[in-house]
Amino acid sequence: MKIRLAARCSRVAAIVSAAQWLVLFTLGITARAQNASPTPVPATSAGELEQLTVTGYLIPRVGEGPEPVATLNQDFITKQAYQTINDVLNNYPGGMSAQNTQTFTGNSNSPASSAYTLKELPVGSTLVLIDGYRFPGYAISINAGTVPFVDINSIPLAAVDRIEILKDGGSATYGDDAIAGVVNIITKEEYNGADIVNYFGESQRSDYEVYHLSMTGGLTQKGNFGKVSIVATFDYYDQSPIDSKDRWWSNNSAFSRLSPNYPNPATVFFPPNGSYFGLTSGNVYVQNPANSHPDLLTTIPLSETTNPLDEQLAARERRYGGTVNVDYYPWHWLKLWSKLIVQRNEETSVTPNQGFSEGDVYSPNIAAFGTPEIVIPARNPFNPTGENLIPLFGQALPEFGPWKSDVIGRTFREVAGATIYLPWNNWYINTAAVYGENDVSQLVKNGIKTRELQEALNGQLPQLPGVYFNPFTNDLGHPNAIFYPFLKTNQSEDNRTDLEQYVLQAGGTVWALPSGDFTAAGGLEYRGESYIQSNDVDSRNFNITSADFAGKLFSARRWVQSAYGELSIPIFGDRWSWPGLRQLQVILDERLDNYSQFGSAAKPKISILYKPLDDIAIRLSYSEGFIVPTLGQLFSGQSQFAVSVFDPVTQHNVTVVETIGGNPALKPENTYGYHGEIVWTPGSKNDDSWWHWAKGFTAYVDWYQVEIHGLITTANADTVLGANLPGSVIRAPNGTLTGILAIFTNLGNLLTDGIEFGANYVTKEYNWGKLEFDFNGAYVYNYSINQLLKEPNGFAQFLVTDNTDISGTTGPDFKFVTSIFYSKHVFGNDLFRSGFTLNYESSELDQTNSAHNTVPPNDAGLSPPGYIHLIGDWTTLDWQISYEFGPPAEITPEAPKPGYTKEGKRILGENAIAPAPEGHGWSWRRLLDNTTFTFGIKNLCDTRPPLAIDGNSGYQGYDTLAANPIQRFFYGQIEKKF
Repeated sequence: MKIRLAARCSRVAAIVSAAQWLVLFTLGITARAQNASPTPVPATSAGELEQLTVTGYLIPRVGEGPEPVATLNQDFITKQAYQTINDVLNNYPGGMSAQNTQTFTGNSNSPASSAYTLKELPVGSTLVLIDGYRFPGYAISINAGTVPFVDINSIPLAAVDRIEILKDGGSATYGDDAIAGVVNIITKEEYNGADIVNYFGESQRSDYEVYHLSMTGGLTQKGNFGKVSIVATFDYYDQSPIDSKDRWWSNNSAFSRLSPNYPNPATVFFPPNGSYFGLTSGNVYVQNPANSHPDLLTTIPLSETTNPLDEQLAARERRYGGTVNVDYYPWHWLKLWSKLIVQRNEETSVTPNQGFSEGDVYSPNIAAFGTPEIVIPARNPFNPTGENLIPLFGQALPEFGPWKSDVIGRTFREVAGATIYLPWNNWYINTAAVYGENDVSQLVKNGIKTRELQEALNGQLPQLPGVYFNPFTNDLGHPNAIFYPFLKTNQSEDNRTDLEQYVLQAGGTVWALPSGDFTAAGGLEYRGESYIQSNDVDSRNFNITSADFAGKLFSARRWVQSAYGELSIPIFGDRWSWPGLRQLQVILDERLDNYSQFGSAAKPKISILYKPLDDIAIRLSYSEGFIVPTLGQLFSGQSQFAVSVFDPVTQHNVTVVETIGGNPALKPENTYGYHGEIVWTPGSKNDDSWWHWAKGFTAYVDWYQVEIHGLITTANADTVLGANLPGSVIRAPNGTLTGILAIFTNLGNLLTDGIEFGANYVTKEYNWGKLEFDFNGAYVYNYSINQLLKEPNGFAQFLVTDNTDISGTTGPDFKFVTSIFYSKHVFGNDLFRSGFTLNYESSELDQTNSAHNTVPPNDAGLSPPGYIHLIGDWTTLDWQISYEFGPPAEITPEAPKPGYTKEGKRILGENAIAPAPEGHGWSWRRLLDNTTFTFGIKNLCDTRPPLAIDGNSGYQGYDTLAANPIQRFFYGQIEKKF
């Protein structure tokens, strides 16, 4: 690791050295400020609003525009005492973490991370930016690197000023992956002083202990040298685990004990008592839990259940990192800036040892059939059946000890740039260089070597000839301990993603019209991305049972060159407006991207803002976008597995080789988005209007539709075979089925429709105090996929599947969060505040259902016939109370009024006299100035998550996408500002 990092230093040096020089130079000129020559510094006139670059626009702007942008500010974060960006974004009903540290706790395909998406669309359809620039993708992405994403846990919360969410498509401005919208995390700038926050929380069940320390410090200095601003943050987060045995709904997988309508799962990972198929007789054997040998049974019963002693609902997490932002204005027309993020995350977890399964092979290339799986030979003395056995579903081997996983991720990103403010019509030129990387290593202990296990079953292990491994031991003791030194091994992988981005932008006012400024902006961009994977020798050669990252991994790189532009056209507004036509503004965006693999793609967007009245804003937009195939979908290594399928031609079950992996011939997914929004802010512009009494109230409704064409996916072997896809079904000249190619393919379309709505109201502060009300909700009323599905007769065809409100696909179709807070200033500047927050997620269908009757066979086998298990809704109530000891009252010196003394002498130029300060002068009170104490309870009613028993819940007892297992949680926080 150290050698590789050292070799890469030269790649980073060119970008980082400029930022380091800037910091050192800034510190030096600050010390020499008294000797510097006068230099004008940009300043904002009193009462003038500062222009900000809002997400979705190229031109910095003041006030609202055609783009629908939601902002999650510090008040939003503080009211709920969120401690991670994952928590903050998950409270926004318009999105969800499609994968986070609780979704697949412990050993998973993307551990220690959180992948966020808007509109419940697939991971990879939402673009996550930091300060308007890209962030390196997570190095252990979902499904062996085929679904990359930005890990929002790699961004320290202490650095966040606000989060802006562009609610419609953004590909015409930002490029690929922005079809669902854009999440732009804005870090702190222009910060003066210091802020220290200590937070501690614990569940009522004495687990899930969370400690969070954040520190922020900043300095802004003006002088003859110009203006310099430095802001630094540090963030430390530590979280203890939740064991499955400590929550009653997950400490035993016999869900039928709760209701006869809840069937027990077929497996919990793999059961300790295996099921086997006799290769000679065709009999099915199921191991009797009371005995150490299999019994012959005619049907396969539901598996016995065990307490999950080595299973977790939440893993241990430890994260620390920070940011440094530097802005320097040597002259009023030039800004030099640098933004650095460094973060280290670690997750340690345990998972039940998954033993071996029917899919385990002991050769990287299957050349013959009949013995591709783990086989328990007839000559094994522990096999009483007299024939060779193969596992039907798999069998856990708890005697080897649980899988102990340790994942360490390191993230680095540096952006350095310069902005030139030209002296006419607010034109600017901005240039920036970005370099970032994410390096993640994973170690999983107590794996089992496939080839050596088969040799031990055969009694042919070289180190123990003639000694046979007993696979029928359940979890009683360690009868096979003699084999551990030769069968045990560790799985490991070490992956890295790199990001390089160079940006040149320019824009400003072209023509000042009576209706507003006609502006234009454009840019050029180059972006390069790398994905480098490596794993241990045994994993690489398919020599680990139930392996996490089997086969030869891949390394790949690509680049994209882009040109884009934006026109903002004010048709009505300002001096050219009338009642019924207060404002009409149009923004036209176009972006051309040229990829190293796919050629070019041009995507437009049109956005319209119409205001019939000052208090009503209507926004409409149409956008096209695209999602390029990921490097993993293109170049991941192809792996082979033995699978049993039903051949509709011969009408027999056969065992064949299934090949999965990358497909260099993939095409991008093309998307089309439609969005409409209406916002009502009564009395916001005119205090004399009829609605002046409602000033402080805002209500909005958004509608959207997103279509994705050419969805990249894989079909299972049965479906590929039933559809007889060209080139995907391999048969011998005599028609015998020999192989199935189930690689990534542009296969199907997706259509989703939904609405988002909300309201908030903030009163003035009266003698009795102040009220703040907030409500935000989202409703997905259509989520359908036109995909290839297998019919009951074995054949397959394209069918439209309604996946609305289905566990593991879209989650609940309706959810909202609402809060009401009361606050009042007391004892001068002190602030008392308390409030409640209500979170609601509606019910949903579990994984086994008919997809709203679009796939009837899916639930035909349930009892009673056609029964669909409904996962209940989930409602939680949070409470918080805080007290802030305000700063001392600022006293403004006052000069005596001109006049005469009582002796008749005129008063001339006396020194100003400050009045005596009012309020407390006690020493303890001064120590508490600018200190806030907060206490809160989350899930006040201790509501457990609704029971879920399908595979999407990982058999953890609840839908991990829609709920959490924490239950009642107490927390306290102390914040001190200096």
